[in-house]
Amino acid sequence: MSQYLVLSHIDIQNANSIAGLTWGFPAITHFLGFTHALNRKLSNFYEGENEIELTGCAVISHTYENKVYQPKQYADFEFLQSKNPPVLAKHKNASPPIIEEGKMNLTVSLVIELDKSLTLATQQLKELEHEVLTLCYRMRLAGGMILNIKQAKFLSASTQQQHVDMLRKIKRLTIPGFVLLDQSDYLENHYKSLLDRHKANKSASDEPQLLDAWLDFAALKYKAVPQLSVDQSEPDENTSANWEYVAKPNSGYLVPLMTGYKAISELYDAGVVLNTRDEITPSRFVEAVHSIGEWKGVHNLNAINNAIWRYEHREQWYVCKQHSNAVIGEATDQHIPETEQPQTLNFHDALNLF
Repeated sequence: MSQYLVLSHIDIQNANSIAGLTWGFPAITHFLGFTHALNRKLSNFYEGENEIELTGCAVISHTYENKVYQPKQYADFEFLQSKNPPVLAKHKNASPPIIEEGKMNLTVSLVIELDKSLTLATQQLKELEHEVLTLCYRMRLAGGMILNIKQAKFLSASTQQQHVDMLRKIKRLTIPGFVLLDQSDYLENHYKSLLDRHKANKSASDEPQLLDAWLDFAALKYKAVPQLSVDQSEPDENTSANWEYVAKPNSGYLVPLMTGYKAISELYDAGVVLNTRDEITPSRFVEAVHSIGEWKGVHNLNAINNAIWRYEHREQWYVCKQHSNAVIGEATDQHIPETEQPQTLNFHDALNLF
């Protein structure tokens, strides 16, 4: 039996827009961190048979507005900044410094996965939904303030028809919107193709790195196509050219993502590293891990299980993945239960059904 908590249309103000090397949308770790924090708060209210664990979430974006401006045409976008550091004595008679931050306003929906089905009466379930809303308004999501949540709804299904109906209800609560999907396989396959091409050409240039493959998805690239005259076989410095857009290696609305962390140091005992959050938890230094994601219309989603992000931890890696059976560094196919394979709907049909 599957059960999910749908937080529909969450309005967030001043969320963190910077994620590792990228900006424009919060890192997926923000949303899983919110899920984990909500799970800890709920565990204080429901224990024993009704104790639940929130194991992952799907992210569906509705609107977003980055707080940026463009100084002039074709210039890079810059973040709008405000001077609000701590008030210090040395700042009273001088202009305080600006700590650069990237902020945005956005509206998202979260579909949170439960590890087991709740055994609650209808009235108890409504009380729990109200309690979830109360807890969420006291929390922050991606560093931003939650202004409004349209609805909190628990949905469950056990039979195939119930899974189909549940998916329709989830779509009804979250459309129109775009769900964020993990496409790390695209990055892995493209990197392998670059290596094969390098070996086949026996090029004297450096062997392509994984960063090169990632930049093919992340960077906006154009190439010059020389316009040779009739008597020219090779272009020279005076040859004109047309600039053409270089498409990404795969089709779709593909975006670079920050998906977790990788350790770059040993694990230090509690209290060894100064200025940590507490003195009872071991700590280590990490770097951001980046991958590739895809925004896809939520009406095209075949199974909600395919969109659930979950933590995976192995040795030095701590990343967010959507394939629950996959192991970091190994390629495995995700098993999708037969009961979660409803018919695909296009946007027009979805609206008519709902």
